[in-house]
Amino acid sequence: MTNFKSVLVIGSGPVSSAQPATSAADTDLSCRALVAAGKTVILVTSDPNVFRDQRMATHFYVSPLTADFVSQVIRRENPDAIIATAGGQIALDIVRTIAASGLLDQLHVELLGSPLAAINQTEDGEAFRQLVASEKIPLPESTYTSSQQEALAIANDIGYPVMMRRGQTRGIARNSSELVDMITDSIGGGRILIERAIRSFKAVELVVMRDAADTCVLLGTLENFDPVGVNPVNTVAITPAQSLTDSDRSALRAASFKVARAIDLQGVATVSFAVEPTSTNWYMLKFRLGLAWGTDLVERATGYPVATVNTAVALGRNLADININGDVPDAPRMVAAIEPGIDAIVARFPQFPQSGLSGAKLGPQLAAGGAIITAGRMLESVLLQGIYSLRQSPTTVIPASMRAWDEDALTQHIIHPSDLRLAAFWVALERDYTVEELAELAHVNRIFIAAVATLVRTASNLAQNPNDRALLHTAKSYGFLDTTIANIWSSSESEVRALRADAGINPTFKALDGMGLIQQPTATYYATYEQENESVAEGTKRVIVLAPNAAAPWLNLAHESISTKMLTAINDAGYTPILVGSSPRPLICPGAKHYISNVSPELIRDIVDIEQPVGVICQTAGREGSSVARMLSKLDIPVLGSTVGATRKVPRAQLDAILDGLSDAQWRVAQDRNVKTTTSATHLAVDAIADGENVAVMGVINSLEQNESRAGTVLAVTPPRKKAAPMTDKAIDITVTMSKMMGLVGFVHADMVVEDGTITVTFIGPSASATVPFLAKTLRCDAITLACRVLLGQKLEDSNVESGQLPQAPGVHVLLPVLRSGLMAPGKSIPETVQTGLVMGSDLSLGKALIKAFAAAHEPLLDHGTVLLEEGTEASHELAPRLASLGFQIVGHEHAQQLNDVQLIVMNEPDDQLRRRATAHTVPVLNTVAADAILQVFEARAFSLAPLVPTENE
Repeated sequence: MTNFKSVLVIGSGPVSSAQPATSAADTDLSCRALVAAGKTVILVTSDPNVFRDQRMATHFYVSPLTADFVSQVIRRENPDAIIATAGGQIALDIVRTIAASGLLDQLHVELLGSPLAAINQTEDGEAFRQLVASEKIPLPESTYTSSQQEALAIANDIGYPVMMRRGQTRGIARNSSELVDMITDSIGGGRILIERAIRSFKAVELVVMRDAADTCVLLGTLENFDPVGVNPVNTVAITPAQSLTDSDRSALRAASFKVARAIDLQGVATVSFAVEPTSTNWYMLKFRLGLAWGTDLVERATGYPVATVNTAVALGRNLADININGDVPDAPRMVAAIEPGIDAIVARFPQFPQSGLSGAKLGPQLAAGGAIITAGRMLESVLLQGIYSLRQSPTTVIPASMRAWDEDALTQHIIHPSDLRLAAFWVALERDYTVEELAELAHVNRIFIAAVATLVRTASNLAQNPNDRALLHTAKSYGFLDTTIANIWSSSESEVRALRADAGINPTFKALDGMGLIQQPTATYYATYEQENESVAEGTKRVIVLAPNAAAPWLNLAHESISTKMLTAINDAGYTPILVGSSPRPLICPGAKHYISNVSPELIRDIVDIEQPVGVICQTAGREGSSVARMLSKLDIPVLGSTVGATRKVPRAQLDAILDGLSDAQWRVAQDRNVKTTTSATHLAVDAIADGENVAVMGVINSLEQNESRAGTVLAVTPPRKKAAPMTDKAIDITVTMSKMMGLVGFVHADMVVEDGTITVTFIGPSASATVPFLAKTLRCDAITLACRVLLGQKLEDSNVESGQLPQAPGVHVLLPVLRSGLMAPGKSIPETVQTGLVMGSDLSLGKALIKAFAAAHEPLLDHGTVLLEEGTEASHELAPRLASLGFQIVGHEHAQQLNDVQLIVMNEPDDQLRRRATAHTVPVLNTVAADAILQVFEARAFSLAPLVPTENE
């Protein structure tokens, strides 16, 4: 292999319906492996949750993950090599496009890992079909076409039901009428794939690794709770696969290796199969190169460092020469050529926004916005942890509203895959449905339903046998919380805990370590009720950090990023960091420990009993952390930093007097959580770090959407627009003054509304907001390390930091929520909108930063096309001639129902229906302020195109 020094890494970006991306952790781990190999790393990412760190990248680019922008970085940096397998399908598509343009050949940039031909064969559907057929591997009957009539003919030949894929749309049609509707309503255009629908088959995935020396290893197997036809991200995925026979496993393994060799795979891949439950028949469905959520789950379950080994193989190393225990002191040598074992069951549960839990039908269209993991010795405990984590019903497991379903509603929930299906099985089993009946109705493997039946039966036995110690041990082994048992026994949680203690029924913690063979730099533990405890408190100064799992999925991504970055800062400060949470993403802090937990108060108390920490950091878990902090404070467990209930109380009269003192000739300052606003209001969010005496402000974020206030859910910018400089200074002054007045320590977040010369504080409190990772990249200092020092007891002045704004990097930085169509709620014609994350765009002007942000979200702002313009306002009247002069065709609200030919919407107050329709069609929505900013950019680069002036004699 060519000797090279610099490597460009296409990292994590947004998750869209057609192009799932990898996580920030995968990006970080891949970069660190390159740095450890002595390479200069150039990282390109649009993910605000990736923190800057010299240990992972020398040159850090916040850029849209598109072929155009990545090409610009390549021309600027001229790297020796590029790696695509750390960035998911988005990165693979970008590399294919750039390679086809000739740029890699022109600049002599080497592609690391699997060759370009392998990417083309696996990413092009028709090429993949030909490859699999040539290897005599079975796959479902399918054909591509560009014609609706041909699609109907193909479907008739195959036989209904059929799977239809086109652009961003996937669906199962049971007849020709449904197929016509799907094709007509499809979003994104392009070729139509008609494929035999194999809905009752088991969905199984294998994660495999191969090197250039042709060593192939099977790293893990996964099985989905729901059958084929439900997107794997929408359903529970369990490793190891629970119902594969040895012969099935051997056949699928052999087929995966056969394709890996045919394409010269060099690195990791995830292979999807459909396995018929009642025979030995199976089909290969997909072969995806690189890191993905499935490789993350296998890495968490086995301890095998998939991302690190994938990078080493891309660099040309052979699996037999890679020591996967190399980063752990005194650990025995273990080569990457092993096939790791697993002595636990680990599951990945999809997360849907709590407001959207409706029982809406799940299918091939990606709908979940996030995920958590659970782990245990038994399938029952793994499933119950997931139910607790996602339903938030610790006393009853299943909410009363679900137990009130009538038979028709219950049957629909059983038959159709949905976000409430596990709850439906529980309710049905309580109503004496049998496992066999449910398996036949739902096409779900009996193993999974039988595990739910065991849980239901245990709850019934508890009700019939109060205070039975043997039954109590069984219930705890299955994962029942003390609050649930107390509710069944009409007792209290403290009484159940006391009974457990008296009976010696206490949790022990087991390591996920490849059956003791793999020593992870970050050890991971799960709770059981056995004899031996494998987690031992080490070091003299231990700090627990909480990560959330019950908030909105996109919030979890941001808070997980803060939590894991905090682990590194704690470790650098000389303490032992311990993470408590249920993130499915690999951890990146050597020397840390991780307890997989749904952050229930009960389990945190158990962990605290073992670790005896100097304190617990709850602010990193957002609102969930606030509730846990209150519980810990009542138990006299030290909480680091301020908590919501323990801030300094200031009498209302004194508060009003202080705020009145901040008022001046330009601004009146007030506080009102329920202030009434109009569309002319400006919304601000402020993040800061306080030590009780001084307050360092990270930044002020200005919403760019009318009458919207929550930073992170709306289009926003920092620093606020130029005209808002006096308002920004005042917002900083207010945050500093109120934080001192309340004695806040740690992270501080404040929300404000500005209207008619009044700045009203609607919220201020101790919390690490989801906007912290975004603002951290707009500063010249390491904000998380600074916050860590404060939480550990230092003062800001110890770091030479005074009250006020921290030093900012130049430029304008835009934060944009990434939205996509989610579930189609019963009785609705337009899918709900799901926020899956955030992207950022940075440049020297607002317009350019906006263009980058929308490109990063895969909603490019075109400089021509059809624009749906708001009617009857002064702002839109001023924008209309400017849009027309640039070549836009302007249409009115009559086009709002059909957006197939609309490229842009400019409207200050679009209704919810239009927003959801725009999300489904990936049409950007801008208000008039943002539209003005981008038009300035388009106008600056536009050439004058006017006809010649007539001559005088014409």
